Amino acid sequence: MVTACLGALAGAVIRSPREMARPTACLLGLMATVLLLGLWPPQVFATIPAEKTPAVQPALNASPSNPLSSSGPPVGTLQIGLYVTAIDEIDLLGNSFNAQFYLSTVWSTAGGDNPSDSLEVLNAIHHGDIGRFELISEQTYGDLQWRLYAVRNKIINPWILTNYPFDNQLLRIRIGMANPIQNALAFSVDRINSSVHPELILYDWQLGGLDPVSGSISIVGNLGMPDRDSGAVYQGPVVNALIEMRRRGHLEFIPSFLGYFLAIGLCVLALGISRSRDDLILGAVVSAAANSVYLAEILPASALGGVSGQIQIIVYVGILYAATADELIDHVPAEWSLRLRHFLKMSLLPLYLLGTVLAIYAIVPSDVL
Repeated sequence: MVTACLGALAGAVIRSPREMARPTACLLGLMATVLLLGLWPPQVFATIPAEKTPAVQPALNASPSNPLSSSGPPVGTLQIGLYVTAIDEIDLLGNSFNAQFYLSTVWSTAGGDNPSDSLEVLNAIHHGDIGRFELISEQTYGDLQWRLYAVRNKIINPWILTNYPFDNQLLRIRIGMANPIQNALAFSVDRINSSVHPELILYDWQLGGLDPVSGSISIVGNLGMPDRDSGAVYQGPVVNALIEMRRRGHLEFIPSFLGYFLAIGLCVLALGISRSRDDLILGAVVSAAANSVYLAEILPASALGGVSGQIQIIVYVGILYAATADELIDHVPAEWSLRLRHFLKMSLLPLYLLGTVLAIYAIVPSDVL
């Protein structure tokens, strides 16, 4: 039909060139052509038929994918993850610290009742608000149960203070069953989702990452249970959450031993001047004693076997050296020559400084220098 219309229009132009030359006739012919092209079905101009794509029908009974199906623990295994949000009240004398964290568990319902409510921090002290173990959220994904607890505890942790204030510590949070020998189950750790909150900052410490490790705890005896053998050793599963901490020794060294350094300075003055030496030496004794009392209030006695105790010995030996030098300067034997007396007065101070600096340098850990 389009071909016929175009042919008729062309014939009209050939037969009546004068009429089509008019503007009105040209405009009418153009409008008629455009109208025919717009009204005619587009299939007429299609040279290649389009392929029909079958419509995708959603499955009516399709269930949402289970995000835990690929990472869920085996049946009878409780998966545990920790997210630490706060660490405070680090007590070196009491071997303890406070920790606040989220504890997540995943359990397969095929293994029976979820044992997550029986979890406890085994190396913690429970009193008042400290020791809270609160369920804040739970959800089921198919045959997996997920629970989230908010935990705050005062945790007992042995400190190793031999290199104080350049010491490294390892915090241990031990998670296990309230009765570690009653329930026969296994623990696994969620390493991917276990970490320390990135905004947790301890200004005196440099924190490392959180490393959860599955382990066991040994219980000697049956805890009074009649169905267990007395005197036997029982193994209970635990998860140890380990956090490495390194003290910022360059910030702690001067404040911790300020009294000792003041005593060293007073001894230097006593050896460098000729008057009031007795008062300066007495001031050094009082300053060193005050520093010793301060360290005894924050550190256990075992720490005195390390750097802090050795610095204390160096300072007190230096005070004895200054007192002895004071006596030699004031009471030089008459039979000594004048040159020997002058050499003695000039060498006492350099020898004291050299010996003190070398002694302190020798006791500072090599990894600090």
